[in-house]
Parts: sequence; structure tokens; C-alpha cells
Amino acid sequence: MNDLNMNRLPVPTWNQCGVNSAPKAAALPEIPGDDWGEANIAFTLPAGVGEAENDFTAFSESGMGEAVDTYLLENATVRHALTVAEDTKVEAPALFEVTLDAAHPNALSVLSVDAKAGSSLTVVQVVRGDAENGAAASLTRIRAGENAHVKLVQVQLLGSHARRWNAVAIEEAKSAKVEQVRIELGGALSACGAKAQLAASKSEYDLDAVYFGSGDAVLDYNDVSVHTAKDTLCEMHTAGVLTGHADKILRGTIDFRRGAKRSVGHESEDVLLFSPAARNRTAPLILCGEEEVEGQHAASIGRLDEAKLYYLRSRGLSEEQARRLMVDARFAPAIEKIPLAALQDEVREAAARRLDDAESMD
Repeated sequence: MNDLNMNRLPVPTWNQCGVNSAPKAAALPEIPGDDWGEANIAFTLPAGVGEAENDFTAFSESGMGEAVDTYLLENATVRHALTVAEDTKVEAPALFEVTLDAAHPNALSVLSVDAKAGSSLTVVQVVRGDAENGAAASLTRIRAGENAHVKLVQVQLLGSHARRWNAVAIEEAKSAKVEQVRIELGGALSACGAKAQLAASKSEYDLDAVYFGSGDAVLDYNDVSVHTAKDTLCEMHTAGVLTGHADKILRGTIDFRRGAKRSVGHESEDVLLFSPAARNRTAPLILCGEEEVEGQHAASIGRLDEAKLYYLRSRGLSEEQARRLMVDARFAPAIEKIPLAALQDEVREAAARRLDDAESMD
């Protein structure tokens, strides 16, 4: 739906760069005349995770925006609402796996997590497969109670024909912490937006994200951390690789509002360009409505460092091996946070395969 206003910067800026909102290429799929069909999804819920009574009817918007959230809430064919009881530490991850194929080209889902005070939980969401014009769209909402710790790991391993939308909304109570790991390695479209509401003192949000864009892929990301309480902390760090004619926009916003004294926010992006035809746009933004806060942003964008490449080749590595090593180094911090060893290996192999495919097309 081209009229949806998704992944919009909280304050319009950089008009000449065209980064204030997602491009038309990121539009959500039109609603089919019949239905979306059955989604191919498998899930495993460990002991200690129950069905939530809270229906999450009143919840903050995601980083993709209210219109996208409404679209998914109205059209999702898969819905889960989970809860973890007070002071319950769930050791094994809750695992959700979606596969797109010719028989199941679409998967629209909503996952809501209510982690009570003092609880801890890891949620792993994996999207695989490929389908012509296939669509994988999800809304994940997390409410972390006082001193709760929730880790959300999202891995996207789609083929070059499928499209992906990933909206995340987070609300945190006092001293809560939510960690998000987002790995986007495929798809003709990868559109994601996360927003964390740090409205209670000493709440924390940590985002580690990586992406790989190749071919004619469109990548559009919007990550927002809103600080409205004292002593809050956010760390948002992204690393990516662009090849072919991939076109990417990353918006990262740290919003210090009145009441956020002594709060700290850091954001960074490290982009490696393997093709002169790839297009990168990075839009970091720090908004400040309070005194005595600390906000920092940094961006590193460039091609392979020839000196580093020469050094690695002088040690016996081929150029292909050196490139792979440099990509591995950028992706490692996020991959190492995946709690499943087999999934870590799958992600490393997928990144290496995509790099090899990109090099063969150069």
C-alpha cells in the first residue's frame, strides 16, 4: 500500500537526500482478493513461557509507524501472545521459524511478549526460504517489567525474490533491559523499524544489527530510542555490506525528552561498499529536550581498506578470503549473540555464500 507513511524520521530533515520516510519500493503488499493463504511456521515454547492474558490493545507504536502496526494487527494470520511470570528465568529460547515457499508464499504475524518483573526470556525469530513476490511481515511487541531482561534475536535468510517487513515496539519498566539482535541477509526488500520507549529510570535498550544488500535489493531501516526518564541508556550499533546496485537507508534516532536527565545514548554504523553502483544513505539524528544528557553518533562508510587487504594477502590469503574475513569481523558481534550454535553456523554460511555470489557477478 503506497499511501502508508512508514519508517519516518521523528523530525523531517535532509529533504534533499530523500530519507525522511521509506520509498515507494518498500510499500506493504496489497491485500489479496481471497486470503493470504496458510503460513508455514513452526514454534517451540520452553517451560516457563505461558499464554498472555494481556491483549496489548494499548501499546506504543513500532519504529515502522502506527499505520504499519495497524495493517499487521488487522491482517496477520499468525498470532501469539506470551508471558513469563514474575521472577521466572527461562533458560531455553522461544523459537519461531517461518519458511516461504511456492505453497506458502506469505506469512503475516504478530507476536506479543509480556515479561513480568524480574523475569528473563530469549525469543528467536527466523525467516527463511524464497517465493516469487513472497511476503514475510511481522510485528513484535515487548513489554519488559521492572528488572526484567528480554533478548530478541531476529534472523532473516530469504532468497532474492521475497520481501520482508519487520516492525518492533518495546516498552520498559524501571531497570528493565531489552536486547535486540537483527540480522538481515537477503530479500528483494528488507524494511525494518524498531522503537524503544525508555519511560522508567535505569531502563536500557541495546540493538546490534547487521545487513547484507546485493543485486537490486532495497534496504530501509528506522531505529528509534525515546528517553523520558532519568538514567536511561541505549546502545544502537549497525554494520552492513552493500554490493551490486543495492540501495540502503538507515535512520537512527536518539530522542532525549524532558525528564531524561543523566541519560546516555550511543549509535553507530559501519558500512562496507563492495560496488561503486551501490547506494548508501545514513541519517543519524539526536534530539535533545533535556540538559545533562550524553548523546553520540558515528558513521564509517567506505570501500575495502587497500592497506588492510594488502596486509592480509601478504599473509597468504586470497582476495576472496580477505574480503570474507573482513565481512566476518563486522558481523561477528551480532552473530555471537545468537543463542543457538547451529543457527550461528547457518548465518555465517549464508553471509559467505551471498558474498561469493556477489563477487561472481562483479
